[in-house]
Amino acid sequence: MTTRMERLLGAPERRNLAVSEFEIRADGDSLTLEGHASVFDKPYPIFGGAKDGGWDEIVDRRAFDATLAEKPDVHLLVNHEGLPLARTKSGTMDLSTDKTGLKVIARLDPTDADVQRIATKMRRRDLDEMSFAFRTVRHDIDEDKSTRRLLEVNIHKGDVSVVNFGASHHTSVQLRKLTDAIALFSDIDPEAAMAELRSLDNPAEALAEARDNLAGLIRSLTPAAARRMSIADAEALLTAPR
Repeated sequence: MTTRMERLLGAPERRNLAVSEFEIRADGDSLTLEGHASVFDKPYPIFGGAKDGGWDEIVDRRAFDATLAEKPDVHLLVNHEGLPLARTKSGTMDLSTDKTGLKVIARLDPTDADVQRIATKMRRRDLDEMSFAFRTVRHDIDEDKSTRRLLEVNIHKGDVSVVNFGASHHTSVQLRKLTDAIALFSDIDPEAAMAELRSLDNPAEALAEARDNLAGLIRSLTPAAARRMSIADAEALLTAPR
């Protein structure tokens, strides 16, 4: 049966793991943000990591080569949302790789209201970490399904983001679990899924296990959200047209 890691191939993903800090400095009439949105060869946990039912993930040093060669259109955002602070297409942001990882250099307009809203927070280090959004083109999964290496990713129409975990790191992880699950469910081919089920010795048991996993996902959300969302609500969300 196809694993969760294998189903992520080509699906939109975010790594809101804050793997690298950045700095912001005055540069003539602009502010320059410089940092790394991803770091090479440093494992980070997905779904709790290999010790907690998930896996550890590593970004390969060549993962960005192909997508950067195609001059991708990428936005600089805050927490992967809102209006862009800079953009590769407009020439206000440059992306490259160095020995550390995916390097970001963005020239911000200090008269931009959105920049003004966060510039002080960035200077004070209230916002001080970065992450990136991508689609996986190629990956390598080890035999025991404990490690996934991203060999090639596509960041075109994605983003690099300044991120924080002010609300709760635990909550951020749980919300990422839900969005990753929605991405997985959105690409399911019903006929292919039925064919997989028919090939199993006990398809009813597999469906029951999937339902239990969904219930666990709901319970892993914040308590207030879990109280508001039933199994039926979650199933409706996951199967709704996107």
